Amino acid sequence: MGAASASAGEGRRIGLQLYTVRDLLKNDFEGTLRNVALFGYSEVEFAGILGPDVRRTGELLRSLGLSAPSLHLEYGNLRDKTGSSFDLAHSLGSRFVVCPWLDPPERQTIDDWKRICDELNRIGELAARAGLTLAYHNHDFEFADLAGGILPYDVLLSRTDERFVKFELDVYWATRGNLDSALVLRAHPSRFRLLHLKDMATDGSTTELGRGTIDFAGILDAAFESGVQHMFVEQDISADPLRSIEISIAFLRRQPHFAQGR
Repeated sequence: MGAASASAGEGRRIGLQLYTVRDLLKNDFEGTLRNVALFGYSEVEFAGILGPDVRRTGELLRSLGLSAPSLHLEYGNLRDKTGSSFDLAHSLGSRFVVCPWLDPPERQTIDDWKRICDELNRIGELAARAGLTLAYHNHDFEFADLAGGILPYDVLLSRTDERFVKFELDVYWATRGNLDSALVLRAHPSRFRLLHLKDMATDGSTTELGRGTIDFAGILDAAFESGVQHMFVEQDISADPLRSIEISIAFLRRQPHFAQGR
């Protein structure tokens, strides 16, 4: 019971995918991270902008009470520069390395997707040997029919080895792809360890949590039941990113799962 309680407490930590504040990071890296911490986020997930010195970034995170359990790295770098990619993760104290995107030429046919799965299995096994876990992050192209009505996401789930490849479910893009996020989380409880919390406005754009059309209560219930370990707020476009992330974390704090956690 003690271990279960500790796990639940860790699950209530609220993270931010830093792509949300990418332009602010470019102008004031340290100040932006400081604001993220002041709003109450305790975890961050990097995507491309790591600061001028990665080791210094790790020190900065610790000084602000932040951790970076997950790191987005380009598929090509994970495939072709595996060792240096893992070194970056270790420098930031990350446990998950995430493939965030696949360029269109890589993913035209079912055979392409099979090759991608084989590569992910290879990278994931190497990650495990390095004390890391590989995860795959979706957009909506994974839910477009291939020949014969096969969905790329089904290929990913069935052909990758669950020992070495986990998933980061982006609920906004899943919704755009007509996927029921709560249903897929419950259907594959061993696969999903990371979650992107991103709301959809009525015009299809991203918006602050609670101001859109996505049912987060059901998704959060499923996420906690299925063993998701880290959840990151994200908003692709905002006229005022700091205000947006403040609104989104306030929304999460009103949800039962997060009411007692930071």
